Amino acid sequence: MSEPTNESYLSLRVPSNEKDERFISGISSSYEAAKLRSASKDSKANEYHSPVKFSWREFWKTMLYENLPPVIFSPIATLFLEGSLSRAWHVSQNRMLIAVSTKHHSLVDIIQTWLVVYPGSWLMNVGLYFALFSEKELIMNIDPFHMILAYLLLFMRRLIISTKYGYFRPEDTERLCLPAPDWDRNKTNRRLVGQGWLQPWLFPGLIEDELTVAMDENDICLQGIPMEVDKETEKKLLQESSSDLFPQKTSVSKENEIASGFILFNIIKSVYNITAMKNFRTILFLTILSLSVTPFLVKFLYGTPIFGMTMNEKIISSATLIGLFNGFQLIMFGLVCSIDYERRYRCAKKLGEMVSFPGLSLKRLFKSSDEHDIYLDLQKRLNVFSWMNMRKVLRSFGEAFYLRIQSYTSILIFYSLFCVAILNLIVWTELRHHISTIYLICVVIFFISSISLYAIYKAIKLQSLSAEHRDFIRNELFIIEEEIWELKLEGGSEDRITDLTSAKALLEQVDESINYKELIYKPTTILGYAANNGVIGSVLGLVLTGCLFAVQGFVSTGIEYDPSGWFNFYENTIK
Repeated sequence: MSEPTNESYLSLRVPSNEKDERFISGISSSYEAAKLRSASKDSKANEYHSPVKFSWREFWKTMLYENLPPVIFSPIATLFLEGSLSRAWHVSQNRMLIAVSTKHHSLVDIIQTWLVVYPGSWLMNVGLYFALFSEKELIMNIDPFHMILAYLLLFMRRLIISTKYGYFRPEDTERLCLPAPDWDRNKTNRRLVGQGWLQPWLFPGLIEDELTVAMDENDICLQGIPMEVDKETEKKLLQESSSDLFPQKTSVSKENEIASGFILFNIIKSVYNITAMKNFRTILFLTILSLSVTPFLVKFLYGTPIFGMTMNEKIISSATLIGLFNGFQLIMFGLVCSIDYERRYRCAKKLGEMVSFPGLSLKRLFKSSDEHDIYLDLQKRLNVFSWMNMRKVLRSFGEAFYLRIQSYTSILIFYSLFCVAILNLIVWTELRHHISTIYLICVVIFFISSISLYAIYKAIKLQSLSAEHRDFIRNELFIIEEEIWELKLEGGSEDRITDLTSAKALLEQVDESINYKELIYKPTTILGYAANNGVIGSVLGLVLTGCLFAVQGFVSTGIEYDPSGWFNFYENTIK
């Protein structure tokens, strides 16, 4: 049984079963499938995807585009940076700097952008200007820190967007400068962590594309690397549905053998094609409601005009409300980070369960009621080779998203720490402020820090799995070594000894590879450090220490508030 073919949206080679089969049929051994570029006869090496590299050029360009006001200033910037009017026009459309073309976006998206996004962006800039530079008499009922905190939420979102484009592949960055349909709204949505990556089942072909890219990055064709299973397992697997790109068998698959790509594809699909967090929308709604309402509710309770009295005050308050509400995107990014770490953990765990007796149940891999287990015996050299290559590809699956996720987690942590710094600045320097600002900062620190720490916990959970699998491998090596010596002492089968010896040699390389690549070279990182309990302890310690230091400041300085909730209100008015 085969699943319907899903269209590919890759910018380089378009994967197909026919091309893969041509390659597979031309190789003489499975090891050639693990050196894809050199073994390919009909493809150029540069047609395959290379590992993602961060582009500082695209990062800073995007920072400029995102922080300049849209419609006027950011489109003008594209004229200077993109090199031609045509490229500037398509960049402006694809990045929605001045959305007018229905070829690039739907009419609904364009109308929504002009009615909500553009006015909101301009209002945020005007509100920040009024909050910082208006005469004090015009903003007597406004605490500028509200506007600053709201604008920082927007700035962090723009920082995240800039990071996204920094991790774009060069071919995708180039297509952003081309007319539709080379790039369109669908391609944009497929590369958003909050849309395509969060809900891949809504974007057919996305998982296949990312798995193809991951194989290219590791120079591996998993369909050319079979794994050995028992006859009953083979029969069961052949009855399951398969993708055109990742069928159960290929031309190199012998009896009792299944293509590695088929197994890995279905492991990924079983995890990524289901809702990862049932309370996602509820958490998001409650968090944003708390952020948006807190400062205005506190002002109401203290009898302070909620939106102020003057026009300047009303503009600043409206901009603050929009900025705080827009913080839902920052919260969403934090939740998506934790979801991605959890998904990767589940995939890696299933892959590990396949080599641990009795194996992985079909019920957890397919929509099947069959209780049969898939077990890969690592005492067989072929299975060691296929399992490690599956592991390498899985580690790189969705790498462009994965690197962004790690960066987003760090950005959220920095925002929490920055809010702690602002709290201490207000307290220790005794700046004029309204008590609602203190409540707002505390709410921001609580929610952002909580979501960040939860994402870090998931990252640590994922990273620790590498150490667990390495421990399992070393135990297998210990057992195999003992069996080899027993066979030698008892005059056992030379063929069996040879098989075990070759499996042992490969397992030793697997152990070294996991140790180097997953624990040293490319571990899951937070703030540039490998995710471990020390990181979460450091982040939590910094947040708590900063908050306790602020409490000490309140006690030491003797800050008191007037009946309207203001500190130092009259003194600053007189000055």
